[in-house]
Amino acid sequence: MEDPRKRFAVDIMLGKLAKWLRVLGFDARSMPLGRSTIDSLLSRGIIPVTRTVGLSDIEGVLFIHSDHIFEQLKELISLLKIGRDELRPFSRCSICNTELVPASRETAFGAVPDYVFETAPEFHRCPRCGKVYWPGSHRQNMEDRLRDLGIRIEGLRD
Repeated sequence: MEDPRKRFAVDIMLGKLAKWLRVLGFDARSMPLGRSTIDSLLSRGIIPVTRTVGLSDIEGVLFIHSDHIFEQLKELISLLKIGRDELRPFSRCSICNTELVPASRETAFGAVPDYVFETAPEFHRCPRCGKVYWPGSHRQNMEDRLRDLGIRIEGLRD
């Protein structure tokens, strides 16, 4: 059965947008987009996202108008009518897009600062690149930024 969640292929010029889509829990691959790749992506249910005017006339391509990251995110969410129930915040690696897995304290030891190791209630790890994540001030700052945009993620993942 195919995954019903939205998946994105985000043009490399929109790397920050891809990162923020991952923060919200979406499969958001950053890649060069061209006419030759669009059909393949669309046939697999992947939404191509670009600011390249030459691709904006292709049906199914999501053309982003703004050049400011948080306006881009608001635009995408509005155009696709993404609801809160579609968000899975902090469930993907913001770097390589892989789904995170819970990590034991032993796994986190040496991979995070000592203070974080002693105080963080939980850890998650990317099985692909090995990056370790924890709920700290950086995550809170991201939540605050999203809330400023009208995107509430509190209680969706803890």
